[in-house]
Amino acid sequence: GQPIGCPGLDAEGAYKIYEKKGRQATKYVGGDTGCDLNRNEFDGEVLYQIVEDYAVNNEKWYVDFPIVLKKMLTNGYSPEMMTDGPNVFDGVTCRRKKGIFQCTKA
Repeated sequence: GQPIGCPGLDAEGAYKIYEKKGRQATKYVGGDTGCDLNRNEFDGEVLYQIVEDYAVNNEKWYVDFPIVLKKMLTNGYSPEMMTDGPNVFDGVTCRRKKGIFQCTKA
């Protein structure tokens, strides 16, 4: 899908369609989207500020991501309804290099 609802996103010629690895891909090339920041609140914090916090703080994202991923994957189901999938994080080591976390699997 492609986002809609902002003047720049809906403008003719805003997207370039190209082939990537044998599949069609779409890239936004329209410049300023004309969208306002999302000022809706979640738990007393403005949404765009939450996004910006994660964009500039890799460590916060690194700490919160596994917790949120687990919640997303199990939300709406009781533990009895779930079965364990493969542990894709076994053997993964993450190190911080120049302020950026880099993860590798042994």
